[in-house]
Amino acid sequence: MENKIYLKFDKSATRLAGNPYGREVFREQAKDFIDYNSKNHIIIPDNIQRIASSFTQGFFAEIIDRIGYEGIEEKIVIETSNEELKKDIYEDLMS
Repeated sequence: MENKIYLKFDKSATRLAGNPYGREVFREQAKDFIDYNSKNHIIIPDNIQRIASSFTQGFFAEIIDRIGYEGIEEKIVIETSNEELKKDIYEDLMS
């Protein structure tokens, strides 16, 4: 089974930045919904066009601690209407 987690941000927001903010968003919007026994789709709303590596690293810190980088590839799918953004997120995670 696959799990979908829809992130929500203010409609006027187009960029996300900051490790502490990434950790906060994870705690408030994803932590209680991630199922580490199945594939998780993290869905980023269309209004978000850029995400700084600091936000990405903060958001995924607890996931990486729990399942490692290999687990990210296995258990996490990032969905966004912006393919370049998706590519950037995966690159920030793996660097």
